[in-house]
Amino acid sequence: MGFVASLFICGYNLVMNFNAKLVLLEDGDGFFGPGVRDLFLFIDSEKSVKAASEKMQISYSKAWRMIRNVEKAIGTTAVARFHGGPEGGSACLTEAGRDILEKYIQFEKLSKAAIEPIFEEQFGIK
Repeated sequence: MGFVASLFICGYNLVMNFNAKLVLLEDGDGFFGPGVRDLFLFIDSEKSVKAASEKMQISYSKAWRMIRNVEKAIGTTAVARFHGGPEGGSACLTEAGRDILEKYIQFEKLSKAAIEPIFEEQFGIK
């Protein structure tokens, strides 16, 4: 975010910015947010769920739970798995996985841009 508000309150200069955490819900349960976004970006770059989970410092099993939650919500495979071989397996985003990732990133960008003027209006120095 580009805008920073600075308020003088009770003798202290408070410098603020904002962060909006957006989570996609299905039947009231979150299935895609910043954590899944990062996981999918790492899977895309690393071509491995194991390497992606290590980069995020989460367990391999948690990474798979996150993937399965997305797949259940969207009703299709989001991460293609390729098993075994001498060098281990690999993974990549499917078209559906890439589509929801790209839409989520654009949703985040547009939402934060829409919120910024409200933040400035509420907390900015007039």
